[in-house]
Amino acid sequence: MNRYKQKAIKLASAVSVATMVAVSGGYVSFAQADESAEKKQVRAGLQKLIPDGQADSVEPSAVEGLYEVMIGAQVYYVSKDGKYLLTGKMYDIEKKEDITTPKLAKVKIKAIEEVGDANMVIFGPEDYKHTVTVFTDIDCGYCRKLHNEMDQYNNLGIRVRYLMFPRAGIPSPSYDKAVSVWCADDQLEAMTQAKAGKDIEQKYCKNPVKQHYELGKKVGVTGTPALFFDDGELLPGYLPAQRLMAYFKKKEAK
Repeated sequence: MNRYKQKAIKLASAVSVATMVAVSGGYVSFAQADESAEKKQVRAGLQKLIPDGQADSVEPSAVEGLYEVMIGAQVYYVSKDGKYLLTGKMYDIEKKEDITTPKLAKVKIKAIEEVGDANMVIFGPEDYKHTVTVFTDIDCGYCRKLHNEMDQYNNLGIRVRYLMFPRAGIPSPSYDKAVSVWCADDQLEAMTQAKAGKDIEQKYCKNPVKQHYELGKKVGVTGTPALFFDDGELLPGYLPAQRLMAYFKKKEAK
């Protein structure tokens, strides 16, 4: 396996079926002073349902009387009186477009980019054409299959950025292996050896593995490998190098 240089940038800190629930209005301390009364009602209602969730943005949605509220990588639709909340995807019937997913994708890729290259394990040529960010588990069979083809991805100009997602959780043997890879003198070699099922020296140091794992859960990772593109699209599962390249070209054509 060819090895490539990692870039150094500092870590920047870090529904499916529609449901409806009734919530009551009120006033919240974090509502901004210059917000409209409606937005304050929306925030207040959401606060009663999700006490620990502070809204990052509250904006009118495409539907009159319904506000779009972003909390992290989740989107909610709340009535202007703060009494009703909807989760799920909103579609524009005339245009036959999913309105919700593209907005969520932007939030997710922003959160991923904030991690920074210096806090990822990166395989790729200096003159890469494409980047895919992969949430990976050392012990995952298809993750290992993907890694076994790393030279093929790289030779096609595809840079692979790894974020750790030990599916067994924290603590677990998979988590310990991920930490050991991160703390190794040569992360790329350690990753390759670990993915091949070989024992690597157990090490511990300050590491971002827990942050990777928590980020993965927030952006919707439920299995590995989970591939994120630079537009925030999530593609679950392994793709051979040629098929991944074809997918990049298809996206470019759009």
